[in-house]
Amino acid sequence: MDMSGPVRKMIFRSSLLLLLAIVSGCSTFVPLPPEPVSTTAPDPVPEPEPIVESDPEPPVVAPEPVVVPEPPSIKPLVAVVLSNRTPAFVDVSAALDGYLDHCEVYDLSDHSLSPRDAFLAISESGASAVVAIGLPAAQAAKKYSSVPVVVGQVFNIADSELLSDSIKAVGVLPPIDLQMDAWQELDPTLRNVGAILGPGHEDLIAETDRAMADRGIKFHYAIAQSDRETLYLFNRLVRDIDGFILFPDNRILSRGVLSEMMQYASRHRVQVAVFNEPLLDHGATFSSVTKPADIASTIARVLEEIIAGNIGELPTVTQLSNIEVSTNPAMLRKLGLASAGQNSGNTMAVTE
Repeated sequence: MDMSGPVRKMIFRSSLLLLLAIVSGCSTFVPLPPEPVSTTAPDPVPEPEPIVESDPEPPVVAPEPVVVPEPPSIKPLVAVVLSNRTPAFVDVSAALDGYLDHCEVYDLSDHSLSPRDAFLAISESGASAVVAIGLPAAQAAKKYSSVPVVVGQVFNIADSELLSDSIKAVGVLPPIDLQMDAWQELDPTLRNVGAILGPGHEDLIAETDRAMADRGIKFHYAIAQSDRETLYLFNRLVRDIDGFILFPDNRILSRGVLSEMMQYASRHRVQVAVFNEPLLDHGATFSSVTKPADIASTIARVLEEIIAGNIGELPTVTQLSNIEVSTNPAMLRKLGLASAGQNSGNTMAVTE
């Protein structure tokens, strides 16, 4: 069939439109697959590690403060009677003043009052107690005091028969236990120690024997009646001992005898322990002395009990609690104990 040109052109356009529609329809109804989205899987979150609880560190605890008991303050009037102005007596009186709110001091050596008149004045003053320092003051108090008495700085207290229900005493020597501890620090090999005393010191002998036995030391002692007997006994004793305690018993000692004893001890290499520091210059090995503050505080404690009405509960003699040690370097070197004496001058105290 012969078609005219216009018809052919129309058919061509119609066919083209149909083809475009078909293509367009495929595009509408058959969507192209989406392009893959590239994603990275996140790293797995690690499980938390278990928390191991360590033992907590102990808290820092400040040490408990050392509770030092307040010294007693004695409010009632106390009379302090000095035998004389010996420095040892004066030092104790001065230290005691810190414990007494009201005190009057009487010095028997100034002769302004006789002992009888002094104690008459004390009675009229209304004093509640007397502190007698030194033997003459203690003897006067024994004879004239109308109120309780505390005696200090008297070694031969039993010999004078001073003590009674109304008269108590404070020790004149430092504690024997502390002296022996200090001595063994100087010489751990110490095994035999001697002493010579006058009569009337049975309690001191027993206490010294106990202190030495507790430390493995044998105590050799003798009783003398005079200075010459002391020298005789010492010359026999010195062969069996390596140490000697020179107790301050002036009834059986004299300057000449003391000098001979020191020389004899030095020749035999015997250590001499004394209670008077100046004796170090005369050949003693070491000294153990009391401290005025310790004596005063002990007297104050006794006074406190007396004023409280407890005098019946007090011991006859109340012991001290401190000791001050000094050494003789020359004697330590001679005895081969020089290195042990480096701690000389130390103060020791009794611990409860």
